[in-house]
Amino acid sequence: MTPQTNHPVPKCAALILAAGESTRFGGRKQLADIHGVPMIRHTIDALASLPGLDRFVVLGAFADEIRPVIGTDCHIVDNPDWASGMGSSIAAGIKAIAKNGDYHAVLIALCDQVRLGRGEYQKLIGFFDGEHIIATRYSGGFGVPALFPASLFSEIATLSGPSGARAILNGADHDVIGLELEAARFDIDTRDDLNAVLSMPAGSAVSGKPGISG
Repeated sequence: MTPQTNHPVPKCAALILAAGESTRFGGRKQLADIHGVPMIRHTIDALASLPGLDRFVVLGAFADEIRPVIGTDCHIVDNPDWASGMGSSIAAGIKAIAKNGDYHAVLIALCDQVRLGRGEYQKLIGFFDGEHIIATRYSGGFGVPALFPASLFSEIATLSGPSGARAILNGADHDVIGLELEAARFDIDTRDDLNAVLSMPAGSAVSGKPGISG
């Protein structure tokens, strides 16, 4: 499988999900310090390195504390229904994206997959053909980060509950192109996960360097 070379570069929006209360972590995971940089900024900055990519961040729990870290370089989407689950955050984000302009696709990302860097996100966009979902392949199925075509925006806008876009990614109604992204296998759910990152040199702990999987 090779990236698309006969299609124009799509106009994409990135949707960063950062609304949860991080119960397993003990709260405020989005602000956890990773070598002097708040966790959420690692994802924002990795996506900022891709030209022409408009970034939207969905906030919910601890929104007033997280908002100053995001600054003015992203669109902030407030989800008052964040406690109902990730699905509502995706829906809130896609509605804001649809109102902002005409996009060919949306790239949905998590703020805690700090090993992912420009290369992984660019790989997903590079395989986009205007029709298929381009998703990360895991042992248990497809997941995020994933790129969804505009034809699915209306369906995504109806999502609710804790499972996010899992039913769309792994159902029988849509064709999905799955890519192996080694760096996506690691995310920070607990303090132990954070300590594993902090135990590594700053240059290898983030930005998609290979290492811990889980």
